[in-house]
Amino acid sequence: MDKFIAFIALPMMMGIIFYWLYINGYFVINAKRALVYVGSMGGRKASFTSCTGYTKRVVTFRETKTVNFHFNLDLSKGEAAMELLDASKNCILRLDSAAQHAQIPIEAKKRYYLVFHFKSASGHYLLTWE
Repeated sequence: MDKFIAFIALPMMMGIIFYWLYINGYFVINAKRALVYVGSMGGRKASFTSCTGYTKRVVTFRETKTVNFHFNLDLSKGEAAMELLDASKNCILRLDSAAQHAQIPIEAKKRYYLVFHFKSASGHYLLTWE
């Protein structure tokens, strides 16, 4: 009986820990394939070759203000885009090679989802906000 409880309790505990890390921005969800993908710890820049899929992380901002987003994207082939989703997972911002700059209001201590989409993309990006 003790082994059965340990068999059930351990995965549940790990799931709770991973969920806590994800909603606090420390854990990233990746669903991509690439020949090469080298990203930064904060997810604000990456270099990639033949990348298809997405990466998703939670971000929060310290204060309520209007934020200028700059998505410097340099692709040699394929498509890439960045989306910022609100807590309800509605897209409030989408930046790609056609639209690389935007300004939107952000609320303090609210969770946002930062999602990068790739479709057979090769190149690199740098995301900055101020």
